[in-house]
Amino acid sequence: MRFIHTVSQIHDEGHMDQAAFGINVRVAQILHSLNGRVAGSRVLLLVGPGNNGGDALWAGGLLAKRGVAVRAVCTSEHFHEMAGAKFTAAGGRFIALDDAQQFAPDVVLDGIFGAGFRDELTDELRQVISQTSDLATVVAIDVPTGVHADTGLADEGSVLADITLTIGTLKPGILTGPGKAACGVVDVVPLDFTYPGTDAFVVDYSDLEEMYRPAAKLSHKYTRGVALINAGSAKYPGAGVLAVGGARASGIGMVRFAGEQSSVVVRAYPDAIVSDALEHTNSIVIGSGESGTLEQLAEYLAADFPVVIDAHALTFLHNAEIQAALELRYQRGVVTVLTPHEGEAARLGFQEPNRIAQAKAIAKSFNAFVVLKGAGTVIAIPTGEYAIDLFGTVALATAGSGDVLAGLIAGTLAQSPNLENALHHIACAVALHGLAGRRAGNGCTATTLVEALVEVHSELVDTRE
Repeated sequence: MRFIHTVSQIHDEGHMDQAAFGINVRVAQILHSLNGRVAGSRVLLLVGPGNNGGDALWAGGLLAKRGVAVRAVCTSEHFHEMAGAKFTAAGGRFIALDDAQQFAPDVVLDGIFGAGFRDELTDELRQVISQTSDLATVVAIDVPTGVHADTGLADEGSVLADITLTIGTLKPGILTGPGKAACGVVDVVPLDFTYPGTDAFVVDYSDLEEMYRPAAKLSHKYTRGVALINAGSAKYPGAGVLAVGGARASGIGMVRFAGEQSSVVVRAYPDAIVSDALEHTNSIVIGSGESGTLEQLAEYLAADFPVVIDAHALTFLHNAEIQAALELRYQRGVVTVLTPHEGEAARLGFQEPNRIAQAKAIAKSFNAFVVLKGAGTVIAIPTGEYAIDLFGTVALATAGSGDVLAGLIAGTLAQSPNLENALHHIACAVALHGLAGRRAGNGCTATTLVEALVEVHSELVDTRE
């Protein structure tokens, strides 16, 4: 698990030498991958007035000492004087914007604004970005210029980086929303600095290895967890198959199916049990594929095990009795998970463009854990803590992938249904779903996603046998 830090938690003074060194190393590696060499390559710096521009100039001077031809375009009358002196002493030169194209760089290094950007870009800056964005591989320092580091919101004219070298620690805004799209591949340049505690994190592969372990030697189907899936309808008969597939792939002991399309599900998975019994049940999914009723949701919420409310069932959240039941569950320490995408969040009355704030607001309003699906899925809880997924991919933007995720979350929680650490467990399920999407690739369908999920889970477990 790695923590995410907002701008107010970042200490950026006195570490420019470390940042510059790390940037210079990464850019040299990029140049070598592009050209097969470092010396003789060309790098264009876009330099702003603050520390981000100082990082670029200092790193540019180090690259010049490696034999790289480095030129800098200043976007302000002022720049970091000490870094500028190091840059020119190493052989770097300042040029006008109009000369950038003739310079023909291999890499454009964006050092205009970093994590501290809060305003809108000026027309002049948009012109600088526009004129240099297609010249070469674009590498952004810390955060692409125009992206808000704490929120993921981005100016219309933001730098669209191929690679972002974020300094010291991950920032929320480079992991979700338009900021995620603007960053390209993200690489962390380490600093020798101890960051303060934070309420945000990401899970990584080691978390998945720890979460999805082999079953205990004396396990049986009930001790491994039982999930009840109420999914699918005449209109969406496959949703039940997909949700059951997601639950099964979590390593669970048994799946019960309580939806309309039991014959379709059992044909796909003969081991699924057709039953609506809550005895020995450890978690429930309701709503995927227009399944479930208000009365069923009320019955499920009265129980003391996790309930995942997906798709169609999210419409029941407007009901006052359901809202009261959610509050009582939270007070009792029972996990409820809501899984809206952007459109469903809007229909619930939450249209905040800041995805992190949006997820937090939904969680607080309904006293539930929220998985706000989309580019950089955000998982939030009522107390304000949250996680952002690192593994999600556009390959998951396909019909039925949300049904698979709902089942996977339920299967994961069935094996550890307590409120303690539930945020981490849900974030691991989202990450495993994303990893399976990457395995399935750009031709991913919900069916191949389930197959990939089984493969990835099996590999995680096999490493611990």
